[in-house]
Amino acid sequence: MGEGLFIVLEGIDGSGKSSLAASMARSLSPRPVVLTAEPSDGWVGDAVRRASSEDGPPLLEALLFVADRAHHTERISRWLAEGRTVICDRYYASTLAYQSAALGDDMMGWLRELNDKVIIRPDLTLLLDLDPAAGMDRVNGRGAPSKFEELEYLKRVRDAYLRVAEEDGFELIDASLPEEEVLARAMSMVEGVMEMI
Repeated sequence: MGEGLFIVLEGIDGSGKSSLAASMARSLSPRPVVLTAEPSDGWVGDAVRRASSEDGPPLLEALLFVADRAHHTERISRWLAEGRTVICDRYYASTLAYQSAALGDDMMGWLRELNDKVIIRPDLTLLLDLDPAAGMDRVNGRGAPSKFEELEYLKRVRDAYLRVAEEDGFELIDASLPEEEVLARAMSMVEGVMEMI
């Protein structure tokens, strides 16, 4: 089989990544699709979730996210080699955005250097851009917010995401639009990439 297609969805909490990923997978049927996410469902992903729930220091979390990504990228590479379309809910840009917001903007270069050693470049990265206050409104319905779901923090995360998106050529989608319109825009971008490969 030939190489598959690697699509990544990025955005702050509440931007609709998980819902969009599921809708895209249905839209791409009968093409073989793998839905995956970070932190991964592997043992390193478990360590990431544990560090987060136990309030691990930001530097520890950043390193664990990169370790998880190294392991996860091996699996993604195998799926792509099998000719599958991989839709990933968060990838390296999440670490650049969230961890630089926690550690400081001056850490962005270091975080990028670490990630560059373990990632493969997606064929398409969609940044679901949403005002952090709207994101908070959405996540408040999920119960108690996590430490990553605080308004001032999410504002810094969004700023970092926009910076990374510009540097890395991500496609932006207004995540405040109705779900059907977000899906239509995303699928139009996917079709454009599929025509090019």
